[in-house]
Amino acid sequence: MKSSKRLYESLEDNNKDKRRATPAPPPHDDGCCCWCMSCIGCCLCLMLLLVVILMAVVAIMYFIYNPQIPMYGIESLQVKAFEMRKNDTMIYTEIRVLVRCENPNKNIAFKYEDNSISIIYSDAQLCAGKFEPFLQKGKNTAMINMTLKGERELDSKEKEQLLAQQKEGKIPLALISKIPIRPVIGEHIQLWDVKVRANCSMLVDNIEKDKTPIISDKQCTFAADF
Repeated sequence: MKSSKRLYESLEDNNKDKRRATPAPPPHDDGCCCWCMSCIGCCLCLMLLLVVILMAVVAIMYFIYNPQIPMYGIESLQVKAFEMRKNDTMIYTEIRVLVRCENPNKNIAFKYEDNSISIIYSDAQLCAGKFEPFLQKGKNTAMINMTLKGERELDSKEKEQLLAQQKEGKIPLALISKIPIRPVIGEHIQLWDVKVRANCSMLVDNIEKDKTPIISDKQCTFAADF
């Protein structure tokens, strides 16, 4: 009995020693966590401050320069080609277009870059093209010359419709343009691109080769995506 008691006491003493020898877990480093949160807060505040400053600069420039989008108008059309091809199933069209572009801003120039111009008939593209990039100064009117070419299929119903409209002298066309422009302030300050979309509907009396159609009922709408 005594030996059993001694063995029990010895085991108990060993367990106590082990519990005493087990090191305590390291304390949490709250200082590092607080430092990270402080850095994130400072970055967010700095970003918010930059956004506020940028918005203030844009607002000041808007009130000082009062920017206006350019205005476009169709001056004339000249049909260079309008002929049936491939067993009278495809129609080839080539039209020279003269467009008037007005910049109403006094202190803002516009830099024209890549663009897309198309003429639509019966909800489908008849011909398309683009004009060369250029810089238009403030309070300036520019005349833009471009040649639009295209080939599309006309079914029998559309052919009959076109012949009837040609005979009546009222062919509905639409000129659709997507023109990215870059406002330029002074000589060196270039702002972000603005996408201007113009939609001009009109009636022409004919689409015949080597003729200049008479344009009537012109209506143009404009929109800009900043």
